[in-house]
Amino acid sequence: MRIGIDAREGFRPHPRGIGLYVRHLAREFAALAPAPEHELLLYHQLLLPPDCDNPFVLANNQRAVHTDIPGGRFHSWERLQMPWRLRRDRLDVYHGTYNTLPPRWPLWKGPPMVVTLHDLIVTWYDDDLHDPFTRYARQVTPRVVRDATLILTVSEWSKRDICERHGCDPGKVRITRNGLHPEVLKGAPTGAGDDARRRFAEGRPYLFAVGASLERKNTGRLIEAFGLARQRRPDLPHLLLVSGLGKAVDRFRERATAAGVLEHVRFLPYLSQQDLIATYAGAALCVYPSLVEGWGIPVTEALALGTPVLTSNTSAMPEAGGDDARYFDPNDVDSMAVALIDAIERYVPTWPQRRDQAMARVRQLTWTRTAEQTLQAYRDAAARR
Repeated sequence: MRIGIDAREGFRPHPRGIGLYVRHLAREFAALAPAPEHELLLYHQLLLPPDCDNPFVLANNQRAVHTDIPGGRFHSWERLQMPWRLRRDRLDVYHGTYNTLPPRWPLWKGPPMVVTLHDLIVTWYDDDLHDPFTRYARQVTPRVVRDATLILTVSEWSKRDICERHGCDPGKVRITRNGLHPEVLKGAPTGAGDDARRRFAEGRPYLFAVGASLERKNTGRLIEAFGLARQRRPDLPHLLLVSGLGKAVDRFRERATAAGVLEHVRFLPYLSQQDLIATYAGAALCVYPSLVEGWGIPVTEALALGTPVLTSNTSAMPEAGGDDARYFDPNDVDSMAVALIDAIERYVPTWPQRRDQAMARVRQLTWTRTAEQTLQAYRDAAARR
């Protein structure tokens, strides 16, 4: 097959989310879809700088196709450039990785298309409405669901959401869960957790959370709940918040001050993969308070590294955490505070007895498995041409 992939997000110096999804798939496709039987065309809009310390390494069955067109605010790359490229390059199948697809031209429909709808949250959750992509996604998602030959998504919850909101045939939607980073599967090096405690918490136990400025990530309520919990139990460990806050960090410092816990909350910058793994491994408890998620990668990453997890009881988080995590109502600060204290008093002490079982369960989530399922979707879509 000749396979086209929307690789825009993968061609960034520090890819996150969808960019990492693209890079992980490309790495696995090197062995699963070898040349000359298969050729992968990775379409991208940006050029990585020559001195980039995190290059996108391509295998011999993969070719980067740089293509651009003016009109970024009108999404001309996808709306005008890609419908033509898909036909010009004679693709057998095209994969839209970024929750969207190029439109089909009525008289020249082009190849079958597979789309990954990681989730539909931006199309209905009133958060980040100032973002141009959010507005674009809200406009085109009904067309994308209609035009896709097959839809890939990351959880049962996301599949239900897609089918209920768009009247989609469940047989058209396949679950391909996010895998775990190979470095996470290797586990933390010996002593990495101890080193993280020394570097970030003066050698003491700490709670760990991946922070974000979006309201639905619920970082503000977590800080408030942490303050309430410390009023009831003053010996609660420090809280480490890492990455994602950007220029909004001052706003969250103010929330911590108002909650009376500024001296007990550490705001960490963006961490390298190595440091992130060490910080997970060194935590007494990982807390993930998001209001709504299509999956919950921090939940599975923490469990894979042997760290207990306290997370929201909403959307897909219970799928990610299973019976191994503990849960709270993320809309209720008191529920979060009670759960924090209960986790420290009863869940964390018994964690060693279920740690190995939890690690074994989530370590089945590999990118090799995800890529195999994705490649089968390509085959099935191409067969319907």
